[in-house]
Amino acid sequence: MELYIAVFLISAGATFLQTSIGFGFAVFSMVFLHRVFPYGEAIALCQAFAAVNTVYVAIRYHKYIQFKIMIPLLIPSVLLGIVFTIYSYSVETQYLKAMLGLVLFFLSIYMVRYSQKIQLKPSTRNGVFMGSLTGIGNGLFGIGGPPAVLYLLPATDNKLAYLATAQAYFSINNITNLSTRFIKGDIDLGNYSYLFAGWAGVAVGVAVGLLAFRHIKAEVLKKCIYAFVGINGVWIIVQELIL
Repeated sequence: MELYIAVFLISAGATFLQTSIGFGFAVFSMVFLHRVFPYGEAIALCQAFAAVNTVYVAIRYHKYIQFKIMIPLLIPSVLLGIVFTIYSYSVETQYLKAMLGLVLFFLSIYMVRYSQKIQLKPSTRNGVFMGSLTGIGNGLFGIGGPPAVLYLLPATDNKLAYLATAQAYFSINNITNLSTRFIKGDIDLGNYSYLFAGWAGVAVGVAVGLLAFRHIKAEVLKKCIYAFVGINGVWIIVQELIL
Protein backbone atom coordinates (compact mmCIF):
# COMPACT_ATOMS: atom_id res chain seq x y z
CA MET A 1 0.00 0.00 0.00
CA GLU A 2 2.84 2.41 0.80
CA LEU A 3 4.26 1.96 -2.70
CA TYR A 4 0.90 2.79 -4.29
CA ILE A 5 0.66 5.97 -2.22
CA ALA A 6 4.22 6.85 -3.22
CA VAL A 7 3.44 6.32 -6.92
CA PHE A 8 0.32 8.47 -6.57
CA LEU A 9 2.21 11.32 -4.89
CA ILE A 10 5.13 11.15 -7.33
CA SER A 11 2.78 11.25 -10.30
CA ALA A 12 0.71 14.10 -8.81
CA GLY A 13 3.81 16.19 -8.11
CA ALA A 14 5.30 15.50 -11.54
CA THR A 15 2.01 16.34 -13.27
CA PHE A 16 1.75 19.61 -11.38
CA LEU A 17 5.17 20.63 -12.69
CA GLN A 18 4.46 19.46 -16.24
CA THR A 19 1.15 21.31 -16.38
CA SER A 20 2.13 24.51 -14.59
CA ILE A 21 5.49 25.18 -16.32
CA GLY A 22 5.18 22.95 -19.40
CA PHE A 23 7.73 20.26 -18.53
CA GLY A 24 9.32 18.47 -15.59
CA PHE A 25 7.31 15.25 -15.32
CA ALA A 26 10.16 12.91 -16.20
CA VAL A 27 12.83 14.88 -14.36
CA PHE A 28 10.84 14.89 -11.11
CA SER A 29 9.42 11.39 -11.25
CA MET A 30 12.59 9.60 -12.37
CA VAL A 31 14.43 10.89 -9.29
CA PHE A 32 12.17 8.60 -7.25
CA LEU A 33 10.83 5.90 -9.59
CA HIS A 34 14.23 4.52 -10.61
CA ARG A 35 14.96 3.81 -6.93
CA VAL A 36 11.93 1.57 -6.39
CA PHE A 37 11.49 -0.06 -9.81
CA PRO A 38 13.95 -1.63 -12.27
CA TYR A 39 15.42 1.14 -14.40
CA GLY A 40 13.69 0.25 -17.67
CA GLU A 41 10.35 -0.30 -15.94
CA ALA A 42 10.70 3.04 -14.11
CA ILE A 43 11.11 4.84 -17.44
CA ALA A 44 8.16 2.98 -18.95
CA LEU A 45 5.90 3.80 -15.97
CA CYS A 46 7.03 7.43 -16.08
CA GLN A 47 6.14 7.70 -19.77
CA ALA A 48 2.83 5.89 -19.26
CA PHE A 49 1.82 8.41 -16.57
CA ALA A 50 3.18 11.40 -18.49
CA ALA A 51 1.42 10.43 -21.72
CA VAL A 52 -2.01 10.75 -20.09
CA ASN A 53 -1.05 14.16 -18.72
CA THR A 54 0.38 15.57 -21.96
CA VAL A 55 -2.30 14.14 -24.25
CA TYR A 56 -5.09 15.62 -22.12
CA VAL A 57 -3.53 19.10 -22.04
CA ALA A 58 -2.68 18.98 -25.77
CA ILE A 59 -6.27 18.09 -26.66
CA ARG A 60 -7.71 20.70 -24.34
CA TYR A 61 -5.60 23.48 -25.87
CA HIS A 62 -5.25 22.07 -29.40
CA LYS A 63 -6.25 25.39 -31.00
CA TYR A 64 -2.99 26.92 -29.76
CA ILE A 65 -0.61 24.25 -31.06
CA GLN A 66 1.97 25.72 -33.46
CA PHE A 67 2.84 22.75 -35.66
CA LYS A 68 5.22 24.68 -37.92
CA ILE A 69 7.49 25.36 -34.94
CA MET A 70 7.13 21.85 -33.53
CA ILE A 71 7.92 19.73 -36.63
CA PRO A 72 11.70 20.40 -36.90
CA LEU A 73 11.99 19.52 -33.21
CA LEU A 74 9.70 16.49 -33.42
CA ILE A 75 11.16 14.42 -36.27
CA PRO A 76 14.71 13.92 -34.92
CA SER A 77 13.49 13.45 -31.35
CA VAL A 78 11.10 10.64 -32.33
CA LEU A 79 13.64 8.84 -34.53
CA LEU A 80 16.55 9.17 -32.11
CA GLY A 81 14.27 8.38 -29.18
CA ILE A 82 13.48 4.98 -30.68
CA VAL A 83 17.12 4.31 -31.62
CA PHE A 84 18.52 5.22 -28.19
CA THR A 85 15.74 3.42 -26.35
CA ILE A 86 16.80 0.22 -28.09
CA TYR A 87 20.49 1.04 -27.50
CA SER A 88 19.89 1.59 -23.77
CA TYR A 89 19.23 -2.14 -23.33
CA SER A 90 22.89 -2.87 -24.12
CA VAL A 91 24.18 -0.50 -21.40
CA GLU A 92 24.52 -1.52 -17.75
CA THR A 93 21.90 0.11 -15.52
CA GLN A 94 24.41 1.70 -13.17
CA TYR A 95 26.08 3.44 -16.10
CA LEU A 96 22.76 4.83 -17.28
CA LYS A 97 22.10 6.23 -13.81
CA ALA A 98 25.55 7.80 -13.69
CA MET A 99 25.08 9.27 -17.17
CA LEU A 100 21.71 10.68 -16.15
CA GLY A 101 23.22 12.46 -13.17
CA LEU A 102 26.20 13.72 -15.17
CA VAL A 103 24.13 15.09 -18.05
CA LEU A 104 21.77 16.97 -15.76
CA PHE A 105 24.63 18.24 -13.63
CA PHE A 106 26.35 19.93 -16.57
CA LEU A 107 23.00 21.15 -17.86
CA SER A 108 22.32 22.76 -14.51
CA ILE A 109 25.68 24.58 -14.52
CA TYR A 110 25.04 25.85 -18.03
CA MET A 111 21.54 27.05 -17.19
CA VAL A 112 22.53 28.84 -13.98
CA ARG A 113 25.37 30.62 -15.77
CA TYR A 114 23.76 31.44 -19.12
CA SER A 115 19.97 31.10 -18.78
CA GLN A 116 19.37 34.83 -19.18
CA LYS A 117 21.43 34.90 -22.37
CA ILE A 118 19.74 31.99 -24.15
CA GLN A 119 17.92 33.21 -27.24
CA LEU A 120 17.16 30.36 -29.63
CA LYS A 121 15.50 31.39 -32.86
CA PRO A 122 12.79 29.04 -34.22
CA SER A 123 14.95 27.90 -37.15
CA THR A 124 15.01 24.45 -38.70
CA ARG A 125 18.65 23.98 -37.68
CA ASN A 126 18.01 24.87 -34.03
CA GLY A 127 14.89 22.71 -33.96
CA VAL A 128 16.75 19.68 -35.33
CA PHE A 129 19.63 20.18 -32.87
CA MET A 130 17.44 20.52 -29.78
CA GLY A 131 15.15 17.74 -30.99
CA SER A 132 18.18 15.45 -31.33
CA LEU A 133 19.22 16.18 -27.74
CA THR A 134 15.68 15.49 -26.60
CA GLY A 135 15.51 12.17 -28.46
CA ILE A 136 18.81 10.98 -27.00
CA GLY A 137 17.74 12.00 -23.49
CA ASN A 138 14.33 10.34 -23.84
CA GLY A 139 15.84 7.13 -25.14
CA LEU A 140 18.61 6.74 -22.58
CA PHE A 141 17.08 8.30 -19.47
CA GLY A 142 13.38 8.93 -20.11
CA ILE A 143 14.21 12.64 -19.68
CA GLY A 144 14.28 15.00 -22.65
CA GLY A 145 12.23 18.01 -21.61
CA PRO A 146 14.87 20.69 -20.90
CA PRO A 147 16.29 20.98 -24.46
CA ALA A 148 12.79 21.02 -25.95
CA VAL A 149 11.45 23.80 -23.73
CA LEU A 150 14.56 25.91 -24.25
CA TYR A 151 13.62 25.91 -27.94
CA LEU A 152 9.84 26.16 -27.62
CA LEU A 153 9.62 28.86 -24.96
CA PRO A 154 11.13 31.71 -27.02
CA ALA A 155 9.78 30.30 -30.31
CA THR A 156 6.05 30.36 -29.46
CA ASP A 157 3.83 33.45 -29.47
CA ASN A 158 2.48 33.34 -25.92
CA LYS A 159 2.32 31.08 -22.89
CA LEU A 160 -0.79 29.19 -24.05
CA ALA A 161 0.86 28.48 -27.40
CA TYR A 162 3.97 27.35 -25.53
CA LEU A 163 2.01 25.01 -23.24
CA ALA A 164 -0.11 23.51 -26.03
CA THR A 165 2.79 23.03 -28.46
CA ALA A 166 5.03 21.56 -25.77
CA GLN A 167 2.40 19.09 -24.59
CA ALA A 168 1.57 17.99 -28.15
CA TYR A 169 5.29 17.45 -28.74
CA PHE A 170 5.78 15.50 -25.51
CA SER A 171 2.67 13.43 -26.20
CA ILE A 172 4.04 12.07 -29.46
CA ASN A 173 7.44 11.36 -27.91
CA ASN A 174 5.91 9.67 -24.88
CA ILE A 175 3.71 7.43 -27.00
CA THR A 176 6.45 6.35 -29.42
CA ASN A 177 9.03 5.70 -26.70
CA LEU A 178 6.48 3.95 -24.51
CA SER A 179 5.46 1.71 -27.42
CA THR A 180 9.11 0.76 -27.94
CA ARG A 181 9.54 -0.12 -24.27
CA PHE A 182 6.29 -2.09 -24.26
CA ILE A 183 7.53 -4.18 -27.19
CA LYS A 184 10.81 -4.72 -25.33
CA GLY A 185 8.92 -5.97 -22.28
CA ASP A 186 9.53 -3.13 -19.82
CA ILE A 187 5.86 -2.91 -18.85
CA ASP A 188 4.71 -5.78 -16.69
CA LEU A 189 0.94 -6.03 -17.11
CA GLY A 190 0.85 -7.84 -13.79
CA ASN A 191 1.67 -4.48 -12.20
CA TYR A 192 -1.20 -2.65 -13.87
CA SER A 193 -2.41 -1.41 -10.47
CA TYR A 194 0.59 0.94 -10.35
CA LEU A 195 -0.66 2.47 -13.59
CA PHE A 196 -4.02 3.27 -11.99
CA ALA A 197 -2.31 4.78 -8.93
CA GLY A 198 -0.18 6.96 -11.20
CA TRP A 199 -3.09 8.03 -13.38
CA ALA A 200 -5.05 9.03 -10.29
CA GLY A 201 -2.12 11.24 -9.39
CA VAL A 202 -2.20 12.71 -12.90
CA ALA A 203 -5.85 13.71 -12.47
CA VAL A 204 -5.08 15.62 -9.29
CA GLY A 205 -1.89 17.16 -10.66
CA VAL A 206 -3.57 18.41 -13.86
CA ALA A 207 -6.35 20.18 -11.98
CA VAL A 208 -3.96 21.98 -9.62
CA GLY A 209 -1.33 22.57 -12.31
CA LEU A 210 -3.70 24.27 -14.76
CA LEU A 211 -4.96 26.50 -11.97
CA ALA A 212 -1.39 27.58 -11.23
CA PHE A 213 -0.58 28.05 -14.93
CA ARG A 214 -3.47 30.44 -15.44
CA HIS A 215 -2.11 32.71 -12.70
CA ILE A 216 1.57 32.68 -13.70
CA LYS A 217 2.77 35.68 -15.68
CA ALA A 218 4.86 34.95 -18.77
CA GLU A 219 8.09 36.40 -17.32
CA VAL A 220 7.64 34.51 -14.06
CA LEU A 221 6.95 31.34 -16.05
CA LYS A 222 10.23 31.74 -17.91
CA LYS A 223 12.17 32.21 -14.67
CA CYS A 224 10.49 29.17 -13.12
CA ILE A 225 11.43 27.03 -16.11
CA TYR A 226 15.08 28.07 -16.13
CA ALA A 227 15.35 27.69 -12.34
CA PHE A 228 13.85 24.22 -12.38
CA VAL A 229 16.19 23.05 -15.12
CA GLY A 230 19.11 24.04 -12.90
CA ILE A 231 17.74 22.70 -9.62
CA ASN A 232 16.78 19.28 -10.97
CA GLY A 233 20.26 18.75 -12.37
CA VAL A 234 21.92 19.50 -9.05
CA TRP A 235 19.42 17.34 -7.14
CA ILE A 236 19.91 14.24 -9.25
CA ILE A 237 23.70 14.42 -9.27
CA VAL A 238 23.70 14.83 -5.47
CA GLN A 239 21.52 11.73 -5.14
CA GLU A 240 23.79 9.77 -7.44
CA LEU A 241 26.87 10.71 -5.42
CA ILE A 242 25.41 10.28 -1.94
CA LEU A 243 22.73 7.55 -2.11
